[in-house]
Amino acid sequence: MRNRYFTRTKKIIKCCFDRFRLIIIILVSIISACTINSPEKQFKKPSRQFMPMPLWHINGELTTEGIRQQMKDANDVGFTGISLLPLASRENRPGTNPEFLTEAYFERYQDVLDVAEELDMEIILYDDNDFPSGMAGGKLEKQFPDYTMKRLDKAETEITGPAIFTDTINAVQLMAAVAMNSKTHERIEISNYTENGILKWEVPFGNWNIMLFKLQKDSFHKKYLCVDFMDTVAVHHLINLTYDEYAQQFGSYFGNTIKMTFFDDVGFWRHPRSWTGKFNEKFEELHGFDPKPWYPALWYNIGPETEAVRNCFFNTRAELLAEGHPKMVALWNEKHGLKSTGHPPGNYNPTPIDMNADIFKFYRYTQIPLTDAIISYQYGQNGHKLISSAADYYDRPVVATEIYGAFRENLFDSLMLYRSLFEMLVRGVNFVIPHGMWYNPGEVYIPPLVSPYSEKLAAALPAYSEFVGRSCFLLQGGRHVAEIAVLYPFEELAGYFCFDNPENIRQGYYISPETDYQKISGLLTNDIRCDFTFVHPEFFMDDKYIIENGSIKLQNQENYQEYKVLFLTGCNIISYKTLERVKSFYESGGIVISTTQLPFKSAELGQDQKVVDLVRAIFNINELTQDSSRIQENSNSKGGYAVFIPNTGKQNIHSVLKKHMIPDVTFSPNPELTSDYGKFSYIHKVKDEREIFYFANSGNEPVETEVYIRGHQKLEKWNPHNVSIDKDIQFENTQVSGENYTRFALTLEPVSSVFYLGKNQ
Repeated sequence: MRNRYFTRTKKIIKCCFDRFRLIIIILVSIISACTINSPEKQFKKPSRQFMPMPLWHINGELTTEGIRQQMKDANDVGFTGISLLPLASRENRPGTNPEFLTEAYFERYQDVLDVAEELDMEIILYDDNDFPSGMAGGKLEKQFPDYTMKRLDKAETEITGPAIFTDTINAVQLMAAVAMNSKTHERIEISNYTENGILKWEVPFGNWNIMLFKLQKDSFHKKYLCVDFMDTVAVHHLINLTYDEYAQQFGSYFGNTIKMTFFDDVGFWRHPRSWTGKFNEKFEELHGFDPKPWYPALWYNIGPETEAVRNCFFNTRAELLAEGHPKMVALWNEKHGLKSTGHPPGNYNPTPIDMNADIFKFYRYTQIPLTDAIISYQYGQNGHKLISSAADYYDRPVVATEIYGAFRENLFDSLMLYRSLFEMLVRGVNFVIPHGMWYNPGEVYIPPLVSPYSEKLAAALPAYSEFVGRSCFLLQGGRHVAEIAVLYPFEELAGYFCFDNPENIRQGYYISPETDYQKISGLLTNDIRCDFTFVHPEFFMDDKYIIENGSIKLQNQENYQEYKVLFLTGCNIISYKTLERVKSFYESGGIVISTTQLPFKSAELGQDQKVVDLVRAIFNINELTQDSSRIQENSNSKGGYAVFIPNTGKQNIHSVLKKHMIPDVTFSPNPELTSDYGKFSYIHKVKDEREIFYFANSGNEPVETEVYIRGHQKLEKWNPHNVSIDKDIQFENTQVSGENYTRFALTLEPVSSVFYLGKNQ
């Protein structure tokens, strides 16, 4: 008995000792891991996931040896991943060999994965052969010809009644047939008079314009026909031909070597009248009435209802695109443990209507929204904030950029690597996909060559890659601090737009003269230097936005924000429901700034007077369309302030902001760059209980100023260019208008940037 008791006691003691030793080992491991992965060490040697991962255009014959050598060289300059971009052959331009999606192609792709595993690199799965996505290397067109892209055509016939009108319907589908009286604009929908493909209608007395709106199979501007992005059945076939093929071949690499997929130019580039067969059905589901009698509004002004019904049409198209390709690809990625990234065309252009429908809705499901910073250096392009603002709303921690594509080779140097990137980073980007590497660097047909084989850039790439890694490490995730909201004027853009615009303005740029939201974006970011977030007017009515005590709160789990100022930029058209929320914000003590033009038409049918009444109540203005250069103000007992600024210069807006808000970051003096080549700006984030301030000067002259940041903070200076961390810098805790601030001197040399990290004391 005693021996059994002694043995059992020994076992208990040994078990306790073993558990104690295990706890010690775990604690030591945790302490060691925390030390190894401390922010300082991560900054000095960033994890490979934060480094640049370029597009790799395969313009030639892939070989095992060539793959190994080029990936090794890419890895040596700090590219820790690549996105292999197969190309279709064109006249005088070699494509990818072996041919896309063939057995030999997958053998070479296996080589890519093998080398990636050896070098601890990642592969971003580019989803097609050339761009845009949606061709499946020609397989979609060949196997599913009925599911390629469609367009909406209008055929018109002028006829005087009484008469008999007869026409044969040569189309995939007749979407609508409308007879419009040339004098009275009376419209009669006559598609029901179609039998066996022939429309026959007795024309009443008068002069009539008979319009047939036909869905036609579209041609395409590339080698193969493209999928109908708005047709979920069509997209299902596309996914089966491409994504599923990769899953079958390389599914074991998903989540490790392959973590992300990339789609390219999904939208309406060069096809502004893209349409789909189920459009009318979706329209009626969303808006509750038959769209067919209203189709003429897509081309003509049909009276007071024109702008509202155009909003219904283009909102429907936005929903169809959002719920089509981007959603289905995102869900496929989620199912396979991956994340989807990519972009539509023209994501930064003034209007999305004929490019991507609605950039906010487009990114509803995409795990990593991406902005396409291409076509020469354009000083940040004010529309890029739309993509990061969409990411803010959806609480997405990573915002990517495809950058440098089609920049001018003769103007591209190692400094340009930084200039353009600085301006993306301050606009919310934190993952970089350079455009790019080429398998045959002697035949680059979309410059520049960003590769270890570039004579101009090779020596600069290791330092550039480290800079990208350090910056993205600090900027990914966390909370973006912006206290200004700018309403995205979707209703104005949709209500003004018409097909085949009479001015023949190029895609992405047909906007009303009053539309100034991108001008305001540039003034706030580059000149006044008060950061902001775009807010979609439809989303503004969501429960995610709470209005109380003069603030608008975006209630996200991580990236929550609080806005004290709301900009209502120049527009004629707005949803009266959105305007009711604007009024609630003003009445709660909020600051509302309207620029250029106050709205007077509703995005809802028959509700124009509500818009007029609401604007008058907010701004205390009787004549909404008056030509006045005078700033007009209104206020209430709760501290609410509303101002209309017809002339939207920097000084007018800055003076109003300075009078009514103290920003979280301010500069004294506010730097004035004498050259317009490059910009100076910042972004403020909060991450892991640390305040992160990133300041970037992409210009050719130094910046010297004093910076005031809210709160009494202990500051450190982290330099992403030379990896130095200075914990002994000069700063002063002070007060501004009764609030605690920290002041420090900032000096930035040309084409340089710096982080300041703070903790509130």
